Amino acid sequence: MDLFPFPDVREKQDELMEAAEEAIAEGGSLVAHAPTGLGKTAASLTPALEYAKNTNKTVFFLTPRHSQHKIAVDTVKKMQDRHDVELTVIDLLGKKWLCNIEGVESMASGDFSDYCKSLRDDGRCDFYSSMYGDEENKVLKKAKERLDDLEGSALHSDEFKSAVGTFCPYYMMMELSRRSDLIIADYFHMFHPGVRESIMENADTSLEDSIIIVDEAHNLPSRTRSLFSDTLSVPQLERGETEAEKYGFYDIEGYLERLRNVLVSLAAEKFTQGSHEEKIEKKDLEDSISNFKDYEDLIVELEEVAEEVREDKEKSYCGGIAEFLEEWEGSDEGFFRGIRRRRSSSGNRYIEVQYSCLDPQVSTKTPLNDAHASIMMSGTLTPQSMYTDLLGLNESKNNEVAFESPFPEENRELLMVPTVTTKYKERDDSMRQKYAWYLAKSFESVPGNCAAFFPSYSMMIKVKELLKDRTDYEIFMERQDMNKDEKQAMLNEYASKKDEGAALLGVAAGSFGEGVDFPGDVMKAVFVIGLPLQRPDLETKSLIDFYDHRFGKGWDYGYSYPAMNRAIQAAGRCIRSKDDKGVIVYMDKRYGWSNYRKVFPPGYTLKSTRAPWNEIDEFF
Repeated sequence: MDLFPFPDVREKQDELMEAAEEAIAEGGSLVAHAPTGLGKTAASLTPALEYAKNTNKTVFFLTPRHSQHKIAVDTVKKMQDRHDVELTVIDLLGKKWLCNIEGVESMASGDFSDYCKSLRDDGRCDFYSSMYGDEENKVLKKAKERLDDLEGSALHSDEFKSAVGTFCPYYMMMELSRRSDLIIADYFHMFHPGVRESIMENADTSLEDSIIIVDEAHNLPSRTRSLFSDTLSVPQLERGETEAEKYGFYDIEGYLERLRNVLVSLAAEKFTQGSHEEKIEKKDLEDSISNFKDYEDLIVELEEVAEEVREDKEKSYCGGIAEFLEEWEGSDEGFFRGIRRRRSSSGNRYIEVQYSCLDPQVSTKTPLNDAHASIMMSGTLTPQSMYTDLLGLNESKNNEVAFESPFPEENRELLMVPTVTTKYKERDDSMRQKYAWYLAKSFESVPGNCAAFFPSYSMMIKVKELLKDRTDYEIFMERQDMNKDEKQAMLNEYASKKDEGAALLGVAAGSFGEGVDFPGDVMKAVFVIGLPLQRPDLETKSLIDFYDHRFGKGWDYGYSYPAMNRAIQAAGRCIRSKDDKGVIVYMDKRYGWSNYRKVFPPGYTLKSTRAPWNEIDEFF
């Protein structure tokens, strides 16, 4: 491989490169389970960029994590240094994250998009005007000179923002995309049809001339479904009313008050005794609105309010309401409509209507099949056949590969405790007592920090109370309402306790169960408490039914397999390199059942034990 960025190829990395090279050469797709440490980024980018350079194609590397953007950029920088080659790379984030105007980071993407457009249209954005002057799409000389300087470079988004100075970073990226070999972007940029069309047009390319690499692809079905899902709540409508009154749109204020009453009445009509959610139909909302205002006219008038509001400030609540009403007119096939009662972080109850996408293929099937080639990879991409089905890949052109962990087997101990479970019928106070006792006794055998990941916040809090009197370990606990700075501060303090030992309690589907690494000796053991299966709500039940109808595997694809992948992701937090040593303890008898066991990656064999502290002692 002419562009490979390192002196040596890792074990199994060459096999992944060969599989990627074959998929690209044949114009097909690849679904690759490639565990942490195998070197996925270099193994996929090397053959993709070599092929793209020789055939005038563009590589798109898609990842939902900003940290992975950095790894991709750094990989290309190593290619440049090692092979003295020019590769033009843009590190594309959401437009608001690239904007130099203060305060826009907190805006919803839709609000920012409209705010940005209003500034550009009115000539009020100096960053944009300094690029194009009075003639739209005609780059001024100074901006063009800066683009010439940036060609052949690979910069992180922050470095790029600094390098373009007074010019708009986003539109400078769009101009440079026409010369780019690699575009590192979020899922949103490829799998939202309107955004993809704009990106492709700016880059002067097409799907047929693109090679798509999807990192962390286990997230792709849920992330792409969320692109086509939206909600409308009573608090949103109240804020819309306040906004309309403030700007003098008193008719709109009245309509929103009536719409708020519609939601409350619908809830009263639909909810049965003790229920907090029910399915509804498209006409339930449309007909209720049509009783006091033409549905389409209401959308138009709300957008007019939003337009005026955005001339004054960034966010418009009326604009968000208009967007939801427009989406509500969408398809029934592959979508769920419901009304539910929710509780805010302050404890207040409110009513919310939801329109949720059930079908990832709405956004994945076209780009992944129409691209010249597409590669989906992740450390928890099992079973691969599920992802082939969910994403709608063309099976005749698709290949599935799975690799065992490249880390030494003697560096990890995989245990399963068959005497406990979070199974709903057995989840009582005595079982929580049992979990607390097992954890406290096991913590004593760990020479350093450990973590326990629970299926829910409520169970975590209850077990923590029982743990306090049983262990001397300092306990750090994730909270649902923690902001980014609070999370980082807690992680830093937790890491500082690695010599004396501390316990981090989190939720498998929470902030620390995925996307946070604890390398080296920061974490020595992970305990996965139960299966992270939530009691299925109506949307999940609809998802199960939809997948059952389409694939005959609704329960597996819509419920149990995603929960297993969450558990495996959480378990992998402590072993992130070939030098890391750690113990992983799955604490639920169901991990030994065949229907769950088959989701574990290749080479993943659990040892059953009723006294995990003995094995932990022996391992360390």
